[in-house]
Amino acid sequence: MASIAAAFLLSAPYSSHAHGDEDHGTAAAVSAPAGATPRIEARTATLELVAAVDADDMTVWIDGWADNAPITNANLNVTIDGQSKTAKLANGVYTVSDPKFEAAGTHQVAFLVTRAGAVESLSAELKIPEAEASLSSGGWTYWIVAAGVAVLVIVAFIFWRSRKAGAALIMLGLGFFFMQPRAIQAHGDEDHGAPAAPDTSAGGVIGGGDAAARLPNGGVFAPKTVQRIIGLRTIITTDGFATPSANLTGQIIADPRRGGLVQSATGGRVSAGASGIAVIGQSVRAGQILAIIEPPLQAIDRASLSRELGDLDQQIALAANRATRLRRLEGVVPRREIEEASITLRGLQSRRAGLSQATSAREVLRAPISGVISVSGVRVGQVVAAQTTLFEIVDPSRLYVEANLFDRRPISAGASAVGKTSDGATFNLVFEGAGLADRGRAAQGLFRIVGAPPRLRIGESVTIAAPLGEQVAGVIVPRAALISGSNGLTSVFVKTRAEGFALRNVTTAPVDASSVAILSGVKADERVVTIGATLLGQVR
Repeated sequence: MASIAAAFLLSAPYSSHAHGDEDHGTAAAVSAPAGATPRIEARTATLELVAAVDADDMTVWIDGWADNAPITNANLNVTIDGQSKTAKLANGVYTVSDPKFEAAGTHQVAFLVTRAGAVESLSAELKIPEAEASLSSGGWTYWIVAAGVAVLVIVAFIFWRSRKAGAALIMLGLGFFFMQPRAIQAHGDEDHGAPAAPDTSAGGVIGGGDAAARLPNGGVFAPKTVQRIIGLRTIITTDGFATPSANLTGQIIADPRRGGLVQSATGGRVSAGASGIAVIGQSVRAGQILAIIEPPLQAIDRASLSRELGDLDQQIALAANRATRLRRLEGVVPRREIEEASITLRGLQSRRAGLSQATSAREVLRAPISGVISVSGVRVGQVVAAQTTLFEIVDPSRLYVEANLFDRRPISAGASAVGKTSDGATFNLVFEGAGLADRGRAAQGLFRIVGAPPRLRIGESVTIAAPLGEQVAGVIVPRAALISGSNGLTSVFVKTRAEGFALRNVTTAPVDASSVAILSGVKADERVVTIGATLLGQVR
């Protein structure tokens, strides 16, 4: 019985490989890890195509080569080993079925993409690997083992009939043990550590199935399904020059040369003119009466004026009598005395008129320029102090922005800038100049608004994107393309294959609030991920 058991043991479904110190050559590149579906990719100058096979179904993704945007308005014809079929489109994905996809071997596949009257042809080789037996490493071995187990069962039955139950159980146990498939590999002087990483070179398929995976070199394998979910987009980089810019804060002011203030010089009570008091938003012309100020008089001032007026009236009466008497004696008295009396009378009468006017003098406020009333803080009967600003007049077509310049980099006179209000309205600006006085660690800069949009308000806060410093040479990309790597360095993802992305460390220089210039790490004509880079960086 021992010889029988030994024979069955040697016939068990083990796959034995005896290795000594011999040279095994270069290992074949692993195109995909276990579980990966067979995949092919192809491209033209305008699009790229990825196809994955699962059983007898092929799923095809077509995207733009430059921006990775899905192409869902095309007609796709697939030719497999000379047989042509039309792919179905559903949810932005093309599918086609063919029994040949289940046959192991190499298949010639051609794709004909038709869209907007243009036809593009792509071709590739699809390799379907040999299917492995589910229970053993070879079909003939399985049947030999099955026959041996059958013999063991028969022997166990004989032992059981002969009242040798222990030996019968041993025979049955050996039968079940040998039915389990396993491979025995005896290696000499070899490293049995971690398996080699899959090859991610240009020809190999990386990753597996629909799961994204981080590669040992820091890159990422992201299948098309994942790219569609995160809305991944790319741009083709180009060398260029850009002027750095900065965001400034400021507020809208009236043109100092086309704005005016109306103030009271004496103060007093406000009264309306013939056309009433000017109000906010009213258009006025230069010289138009806006309001009238009646100066107030105290009681002591009124008493003093009354006394002085009485004295003047008395002096005027005496001077008039003397002048009349001298004119009657004309020819008897010298002509000089008659003229002196007349001059004295006229002087007293002028003084009397001046004092009379002082008691009822009014200050007339007139518009210094033509424009629109932007500020009006007066009412009829209101008492205002001297030097109080009562009206502000602006020309709505001539507005400026006064900005705070914290950056010491110069702004060229006449440089163009862009202003933006809190509600998103934008307008063009031209830099006029900057002051030298420091105000809270900033200098004051003046920008002229060109083509002001309607309803801008004086004093409204705005932000300004203004050019600062000299031009920067580099690859201009959106700021959204930048991510912070695990090492703390600034990085970007460069698309190297349809589903492969390389992580590049870069040095950058700011351009504006939404763009940067990459100075090193990325060359022209490479595809940089601009949307979805942060999510790619989270793949582990």
